[in-house]
Amino acid sequence: MKSLFRRSSPSHQVGLLLASDRILLASTGPAPVFTSRAVNGPHEWSRALAELFSQHGLAKSKVRVALAASLYQQIQIDKPAVPDAEMAGALPWAVKDFVTDPVLQLAMDYVDLPTPPAGRPRINVICVPKSRIQQVADAVNGVATLAAIVSDELAMTALYEADQAVRMLLWQPKGQELQLLVFHRGGLCFSRQLRGFGSLTGAQEPDGSLLDGLALEIQRSLDYLAGQLKLPEPAQLQLAIASPAMGLLVRHLEQAFGFPVSAMANKAVLAGVEYLSAYGAALGRSD
Repeated sequence: MKSLFRRSSPSHQVGLLLASDRILLASTGPAPVFTSRAVNGPHEWSRALAELFSQHGLAKSKVRVALAASLYQQIQIDKPAVPDAEMAGALPWAVKDFVTDPVLQLAMDYVDLPTPPAGRPRINVICVPKSRIQQVADAVNGVATLAAIVSDELAMTALYEADQAVRMLLWQPKGQELQLLVFHRGGLCFSRQLRGFGSLTGAQEPDGSLLDGLALEIQRSLDYLAGQLKLPEPAQLQLAIASPAMGLLVRHLEQAFGFPVSAMANKAVLAGVEYLSAYGAALGRSD
């Protein structure tokens, strides 16, 4: 995905997840930093970032920003039948009936989706108000150098190799809905919110019916990936869930499916699974 906004200046790599109520920061330097700050709205981003960057000695870093889901809109549509050079002009009119803001007030970018052999090419379009892009740029460039802006889901493509393997991730920070993400060839090719599994991050051990329901929802997604998108069987399923019952979850899903299942393990998960998007942004490329 070509980023919605970019500037270039080499320095430390820092990733941010920006949301209306919080900022999560991940730095991949020799001494990694994972920290967060609560805010009362985007108008507090500038002050909060100035404090965070000063506190951790990150001034003049190169920063990639992941936007929380509430700050952008994404739409899957048939890819307009125009040359790539004309896509920027075609996108607004292709999505105008699906967005809530006037299209000329939106910044847009897209990623190609897997296309069934007999199907029309599909794309996922990310739409962000231009005013919000400017708000992000002003907040970050006040203390560092903004390199790119991506969505929270797309930021996590940097966690996986850009190869032929299909890799699945179940991601659930505490208090949020469960997300199923599928990565292939260095891109995010499928994402789905699985509702009704909030108790996985609770103190009580999930019962058998909840675990069976989770396996069924995953199997439905697998059937779609294989039947409609013609993707190969996944090479792995990783879990990044703030659950005390991780061992039980892994064992149950291993028994349900014929591919490896494991708990994701990296510096971000050790700090808290909520940092994955910020960490992916820090690892990601600004190209």
